[in-house]
Amino acid sequence: MRTRILVLLSALFAAALALLGGVATAQTTTTPTTGVVANAPPVVTSHTDVSVGAYILRLSNVSPQNGTFDVDMWLWFRWKGADVRPDQTFEIVNGGNVQRTEPALVDDNGVNYSQVRVQATIFHDFDVRRFPLDNHLITIELEDANLNGAQLTYSVDEGMALDPSVRVSGWKVALQPTQIVDHVYATDYGLHSAGPDASKYSRLTLGISLERTSYGPLFKSFWISALAVLLGLLAFLIKSDDLDARFGMGVGSIFAASANAFVITGALPPTTAVTLAEQINLIAVGVIFIAVFLSIFSLRLRYKGREEASLTLDWVAMWVLGAIYLLANILALMFDFSGGNG
Repeated sequence: MRTRILVLLSALFAAALALLGGVATAQTTTTPTTGVVANAPPVVTSHTDVSVGAYILRLSNVSPQNGTFDVDMWLWFRWKGADVRPDQTFEIVNGGNVQRTEPALVDDNGVNYSQVRVQATIFHDFDVRRFPLDNHLITIELEDANLNGAQLTYSVDEGMALDPSVRVSGWKVALQPTQIVDHVYATDYGLHSAGPDASKYSRLTLGISLERTSYGPLFKSFWISALAVLLGLLAFLIKSDDLDARFGMGVGSIFAASANAFVITGALPPTTAVTLAEQINLIAVGVIFIAVFLSIFSLRLRYKGREEASLTLDWVAMWVLGAIYLLANILALMFDFSGGNG
């Protein structure tokens, strides 16, 4: 009996020693808590200069109404150092639906060289105040998504170009000088250790100009409106007491010009400005309305038996209103009366 008790006590003592040993081991191997995730990389403190180049293969779906255009291009990056990959961390600031190929990284005589093909939809605020004779400077803006201006700075590499096959219907396309600026955001994005540099990023802005090459868009937009004015003025050749023919042409011309206004509005984005297109159409509607008003006055002269005065009014009104229409359109084409912003 006493032997059994001794064996039991020995087992309990051994178990107690094992338990105490495990607790001690756990206490010696537990890493003190610091609040930082294990293996979290430190903030990059080095600085890297990155040369960036671009070759534009295609511009398509240029839409002032939607405020977008599509681009297909090659980007390349040149830099020294092994601690950054700007070819992987760049972003198109004003782009969406971005698709990119895997970077092809090579050693170019001691310099990291990488090229990426990018396809994206670019958002741009088109100034349509002079539509349909509007010129534009569209831009593609690049920044590094991870590294601020103190850590990475862009510069322009040689070889920036547009492919000769790039075409945009209605515009002449040309590459403009690329700009590098420090873009400052109104936040440090919570990266407090970086100080003021956390809100400043190096931005590369690639500019492409679009210039109208002819007055074709103007003619296509307003030949109906001009025809409506012509018919409204030709109505003065009909005696004012021939009501159906005289006033039918005038009223029909107003409806034609008004319908053209709806077509023009549908081709424009929302804007507070009175665009050139709307100005030209308003001139047409105004001239036709005055012609109808003068026809009523001419009819009253006939009712009073003053037929000669009625004919004189019709003749003078036709030529004077025609001259006013042409002069007003010339002034609208020469000067910007749009107001507001595009």
